[in-house]
Amino acid sequence: MAIPENRLSSLHITDFYIAPDDRETFALLDYEQGGIGLNDPSQGLNIIPWTLRYFPATGDMVIESETTAPTILFTRSGITEISLAWDQNMNPFVAFVENGDAKFWWYDSEIATTVFTNLPANSLTPRCCLDDKRQSLTGDSDIILCYVLNGDLKMRMQRDRYEVQYTLQSPFLHPQFDLPAVIKKVGMNKKNRLQWLCDLASPLDWCNYKAEA
Repeated sequence: MAIPENRLSSLHITDFYIAPDDRETFALLDYEQGGIGLNDPSQGLNIIPWTLRYFPATGDMVIESETTAPTILFTRSGITEISLAWDQNMNPFVAFVENGDAKFWWYDSEIATTVFTNLPANSLTPRCCLDDKRQSLTGDSDIILCYVLNGDLKMRMQRDRYEVQYTLQSPFLHPQFDLPAVIKKVGMNKKNRLQWLCDLASPLDWCNYKAEA
């Protein structure tokens, strides 16, 4: 489902995230609802929660669920942030930061293999989701990849093969403190609206905000 006019809604319709996006987020641990097995969309994309973990000691990016044993997706060193999504065929999509550079790993159906793609230099906090996992909307759903670049909230979509960069908000500001923000997570809320959870871009902003309050 495309974001209308490729911009944020002027009316904020917020709610709790749909599980497991309602869980606490961590830099090297992410959860995402998915199908019954890797590359198996036969029962839909909203069946069981999956866990993605990165192990710094080995460099392994590992996916698992109650039906699938821990499986190494790829091995790379220096990863400090991760985010998981699924495409419509239950191929994993991973956004991550490696040695300070934002990247993503995805299944390219045109060449029938997984590839690594770099985001522009200085991109921050890449986060991803499949915007709507309801089985009736599988044909219209999109993986949404978001990140912050030069203070703006950017987006790329699966339907563009992630080649087109859209600006969703410029500048990207924390809704409560009106200060520069970064992304903690993106996902569907219980009112079936795509929702961003953000944090302050700099801890010093919080300190200054409290000092001035």
